Amino acid sequence: MTQFPTKDLLTDQVDLDAPDAMSATDAADTRKGIQSVEVSGVIIAALCDFKFPVPLKDLAAAVDMSPAKVHRYLASLVRIGLAWQDDQTGLYGLGPMALRMGISAIERNDVVMRAGRLLRKLAIELRSSGHLAIWGERGPVLIRTEHGGPPIISTMGLGTVMPLLRSATGQAFLSAMPRSAIEHVIHAEQDILHWDDATVDRLITDTRARGAAVIEGDIVPGLSAISAPVFNLDGAVACCVTLMNPKADYFQPGHPAFDTFRTEIDAFTQSWGGDPRGED
Repeated sequence: MTQFPTKDLLTDQVDLDAPDAMSATDAADTRKGIQSVEVSGVIIAALCDFKFPVPLKDLAAAVDMSPAKVHRYLASLVRIGLAWQDDQTGLYGLGPMALRMGISAIERNDVVMRAGRLLRKLAIELRSSGHLAIWGERGPVLIRTEHGGPPIISTMGLGTVMPLLRSATGQAFLSAMPRSAIEHVIHAEQDILHWDDATVDRLITDTRARGAAVIEGDIVPGLSAISAPVFNLDGAVACCVTLMNPKADYFQPGHPAFDTFRTEIDAFTQSWGGDPRGED
């Protein structure tokens, strides 16, 4: 959870609400910033930490400010798209500009940017749709989509958190990430699916043996999906590349599409210099 400044922590900053304060302060000390911007940052950070849309009073309590003050800032943040308010419930969350900023920052990462180009190449070559995902606090998060084949009707869009145990993307992360780092997500989904540890262990073993996660119709009926991780230079998972096709068994081991996908992922890993960490 982000540690937020208290009410008094920003008192030496410049408040844009005070007339002519900026010019006088800049002349005295260029290290001081703009209080309004920093307070907005505190509120946005709190919205990031809440996993679901939040009431105003809870958000105000989290940042140790009065609801009236937070409401004024939220009005501006909503107008520029950094925050969002549900018309029916009045709850607040991150807005479309916040999502755009996050995705843009992620795409500046070189390996993720290159993996995005690989995704597009594979989608066109294998006439499939696909997406790129990174690991978030609650599981795999979609950050890019590509369409190179017949359109696939799906509710999965940018920012969607994918299931860890029942999606190809999730299983690719499951097979490549340290168990301790994702244990909380595993347990949450185990409770829903009523899976024991042996079932999860078997899923990890089978995915590693294939070299890719393969799903048939678990999320979308009739949909064949395949996913594999891309690694950073330090061996950590940078992202996962996933393809989907409406043809049954399209990505099953032994089929041409499976072999092409695995070959391209392996070649990309070698060209980048990424290498998965060894087992502890």
